[in-house]
Amino acid sequence: MRLLVVIPTWNRANYLDKAISAISAARTRARNCHVDLFISDNCSSDQTSAVVARWQETGSWVRYRRWEEHTTCWTEILKRALQGADLAYDYLWLQGDDDWVTDSTAYVQLAEAIQASAGDPPALVHCCQTRRSLPGDHRILAGNTEELCNTYGWHDLLGWISSLVISKDTVTRMMISPQWEVQAPSAFIQSEVLLEAAYGRTMLILTAGLIDPQDECQTPETLERWAKGNAGEKYWRIIPGLLNLKKRGVLRSPLTLGFFRYLTYSFWDRFAIEVMSLASISGTPDEVLEDKLRLLGFFGVLLGYGEDRKLYENWVEGFREDVWEVRRAVRRIHKRIENSQRPSYSFSLLPLPPAP
Repeated sequence: MRLLVVIPTWNRANYLDKAISAISAARTRARNCHVDLFISDNCSSDQTSAVVARWQETGSWVRYRRWEEHTTCWTEILKRALQGADLAYDYLWLQGDDDWVTDSTAYVQLAEAIQASAGDPPALVHCCQTRRSLPGDHRILAGNTEELCNTYGWHDLLGWISSLVISKDTVTRMMISPQWEVQAPSAFIQSEVLLEAAYGRTMLILTAGLIDPQDECQTPETLERWAKGNAGEKYWRIIPGLLNLKKRGVLRSPLTLGFFRYLTYSFWDRFAIEVMSLASISGTPDEVLEDKLRLLGFFGVLLGYGEDRKLYENWVEGFREDVWEVRRAVRRIHKRIENSQRPSYSFSLLPLPPAP
């Protein structure tokens, strides 16, 4: 099996160096898997090119392209990474530049799992994050992509690019998807496109922890990148993005509540926190709250007409009432503050004394 690891990067030379080092170590163990690396450089201005040049001296397995113009568009970054690698491969493993392979047998385990499924080759493989895996758990779960997403959560399975190993024909399907053109794209446009490309096809989940972020928690630099990319607002675009998949006939069966599981909560839990925060700010226009509540209601459309939809719509109705109750309370509080600032007694200024 030929595996191509693809890393889109920008100004993270130190992270990238550690990522390549881990790939190199795992590559030497992969007797049953030929591993190449392609680095798509989003016009870095740090030591990225020097780091890559040093690794290229170790052999032709490291390929590199530095794009002449920097782009802040995540869709374009992904397209560059997927299209820029003119290399032969059977499967492509996307990896963030600040992540790293934690198990030196990662490629061995991946190849063995795919070879064991030769009768029904998977369209994609999800490799679990090391911090979230259970010690000693080395199961391989198989099923249709949409069924596994409904069970374990769409974001958990398709959200983190470093967990995604994609077959060549699935990459081809991704690149011709009209979903890329949806404006404005959501924070998980790659997950929408991948769901379409792999819908109705076999997916594997490797429960052993194989890859992890290099940092223990989000750094100020990472948070700054997210802020510049307007990631918070792009989360809200997930809803119209999925609705577009439904409109185009990609989602052929209703989603379940489990589809929207996100770590230990659901997507709407995070949205609800934001809406409540906005409701508690007196300057937030009512139209903003109404628009976000309307978007939350569309989750019900994606859930079909069964019990899951009834449960969700009951929650939305109660949440809507809570939001406007908070809104009324905030207005009462600010009205009382204004009243308390009025003088208790009227007064007038005395005339100035005449000049001597």
